[in-house]
Amino acid sequence: MEQSPENLFSQIAQDNLVLNVFKHHSFRVMYLSTMLAKEVECYDEDMRISALLHDIGKMGLSSEILLKPSRLTDLEMTIVESHSHIGNTIVRKVLGKTRPAKFVRDHHENWDGTGYPRRLEGEEISLQGRIIRICDSFDTMTYDRRVYHKNNLSHQEAIHELRRCKWKQYDGDLVETFISLIEKNNLPEDWYDQYNKEALEEM
Repeated sequence: MEQSPENLFSQIAQDNLVLNVFKHHSFRVMYLSTMLAKEVECYDEDMRISALLHDIGKMGLSSEILLKPSRLTDLEMTIVESHSHIGNTIVRKVLGKTRPAKFVRDHHENWDGTGYPRRLEGEEISLQGRIIRICDSFDTMTYDRRVYHKNNLSHQEAIHELRRCKWKQYDGDLVETFISLIEKNNLPEDWYDQYNKEALEEM
């Protein structure tokens, strides 16, 4: 029986806490990435899969590290950063999908070459990886900062942060396109709670 991207979550989750935290984050990132990818005309099934599974490499990591309230040690940070490579391997070997595996691998690369795992720079980073990078950051800043024991930012505060870091962490053109979509669609602060979560999971 062919493995589905959705079933991978529960199959390899280290525990229910990790599953609950990162599964819903992943669905939100998939929704935002789908919106942005359609706007720049690069949406397809590989884009959806990679956005959904961008953090699949974290599912097998210890919740003590992933949800640690204090600063990570250098070793712990190295372990967490390995999730891009682990996710790439899972998507490529378990699902047999090499193209979305590349996008998963790229989603923590920075425009200025300071990201990981390969320190790619600018357009060396896949367009899909750059899209996920922005949407992942926006969701983390506005919705999931409680995971890192920080206060959530408002949408406007997150927009300011995206603009502050464009052409450093992010593709600046994609940042402006993403911001225009958020503002045009008047995305509410509690947008995920207002949407039918089951419907998002079926996208």
